[in-house]
Amino acid sequence: MGGPNAGPLLCAQKQPPIKATREIRAVALTEPKPGVYVYKLAENIAGWVRFRTSGPAGHRITLRFNETLAPDGTLSNHLSSHTHGRYQTGELILAGNGEEVYEPRFTYHGFQYVQVEGLTRKPALSDLVGVAVHTALEPAAEFACSHEWLNALHRMCRRTYLNNLHSIPTDCPQREKMGWLADGAVASDMAMWAFDAATFYTKWTEDLRDAAAPNGSMPAFVPTCGWGEEGQPGHNFADAWWGGATVLVPWNLYRHYGDTRLLREHYPAMRRYVDYLGTRAQEHLLTTDLGDWLAIDMPPKEVTATLGYCYFARLVARTAAVLGNTADAERYDRLAEAIRDAFNARYFDAEAGRYRFDMQSALAMALYFGLPPDGHAAAVQRQLVASIEEKGRGQVSTGIVGTEFLLKALQAAGRDDVAYRLVTAHGYPGWFHMLASGSTTVWEAWHAEGLSQNHPALACVDAWLTQVLAGIRLDPETPGFRKVILRPYLAEGLTWVRGSHRALTGEIASYWRRDGRRLTWEITLPANTSATVYVPAPSAAAVTESGRPASQAEGVRFLRQEAGAAVFAVGAGRYRFVVR
Repeated sequence: MGGPNAGPLLCAQKQPPIKATREIRAVALTEPKPGVYVYKLAENIAGWVRFRTSGPAGHRITLRFNETLAPDGTLSNHLSSHTHGRYQTGELILAGNGEEVYEPRFTYHGFQYVQVEGLTRKPALSDLVGVAVHTALEPAAEFACSHEWLNALHRMCRRTYLNNLHSIPTDCPQREKMGWLADGAVASDMAMWAFDAATFYTKWTEDLRDAAAPNGSMPAFVPTCGWGEEGQPGHNFADAWWGGATVLVPWNLYRHYGDTRLLREHYPAMRRYVDYLGTRAQEHLLTTDLGDWLAIDMPPKEVTATLGYCYFARLVARTAAVLGNTADAERYDRLAEAIRDAFNARYFDAEAGRYRFDMQSALAMALYFGLPPDGHAAAVQRQLVASIEEKGRGQVSTGIVGTEFLLKALQAAGRDDVAYRLVTAHGYPGWFHMLASGSTTVWEAWHAEGLSQNHPALACVDAWLTQVLAGIRLDPETPGFRKVILRPYLAEGLTWVRGSHRALTGEIASYWRRDGRRLTWEITLPANTSATVYVPAPSAAAVTESGRPASQAEGVRFLRQEAGAAVFAVGAGRYRFVVR
């Protein structure tokens, strides 16, 4: 019961609990200095250890945690700022009653290495076990394919995301453990593909709403003790893209789960944030301090901030339309078009038919957000591909903000071939470079020096694996997976891909395999779900479904032939398409 003077209300927990979910074995034990022992776990994790030892009563044993070693083999002081030190240290005072077990329950560390000091005897490798601890989201997707590097990338992305999930989405589990907004926002789409994340992000959206200032401004991370708020230390870190989480996350929730209630509750905060950005813009152009953070080829900060400002205005307009607020939809559409015009007046060379900048993230975001002048999108697509393949020599150069939209822009442009080469590129910079370096988690940046090696932002590529290689794609006009697009990219060298996503309506599954010139594609759609299916085939006549010509099969309707694909409409059920 409550009333106007009831004070705080007791309510049920709104997201899954934090649990110990897995045990990770130690794979190596060294003694780099006398009496100093260093364990290496099989993975870089967030959690704690279970350590068995014995000794006299009152004897003190110290355990220190980190993800890298110093050149002499001892634990490094890598990431020694912020929450390092006591927060990455455990102490055990022995009772002296034989074998004792150290396993804390009210802390967690980010680590792959554990340095143990103060032992009275040499430990065994089996004395220490790592315990992974995180908010226990249920998996909602599976992915596997014939390319083992891609399978390893998939596992690395999922592991990294869960390592940074402890009631809030964090940036890293060892240095800061903070809910930095851009990191949480760009990982949210991947998370909603991979996990049942509705309650988790609904709760974080409430946190975002609580943290907003009356004028709509946002701090750099949420929750905050005040640091990063407007007028407080650290507000220079409150970049447009960081505060933009208050627009992006509820929109992603709506797209994945179709819940208009959350949009309605959060819409005033979304609108106020865009209005706040308007007070900082000059003639619709905006500059904030971080830009495409840690990009190798970083665009001017005005470019990145203004692109975000335009995108957020478009999303507010779309949200208003969903909620039936026609006046606001028209108002924010006009604002987005005014920002687009100002941006193109500053940065688009109409005579050359291209933008005056040439960075991957800026070109990708401009394309994905619909900024190129009418009739020039194809030219900007070519400019983006040239930036990747010629300037970038086929390697990624985007940062925390731009990487997600680089993959989405290439997907929207029908250039899955370019994205596939980019994702699977060996050497620096790239995801396979991280894997080749022995990493089991995604890094904060494309290089590991001096930065976190357990950071979720660049793990956004995991959603691309499901959408493009397995071919399960959200219909842009229909939220909640009630209608989907099934369109796999059959990359050269891949012989099979299996993927699934468990939506609110049930499991959507795709499994294709090649045997010589024969392609077999099995799909499953749950009740109350329909799909547009792009079967890679030269014509509809080359396609059968369950042994019958596809155009005559029950529940299958031929729509059209496109370059390289016969397009069908199907309803709920199981289908087996074969192309010869």
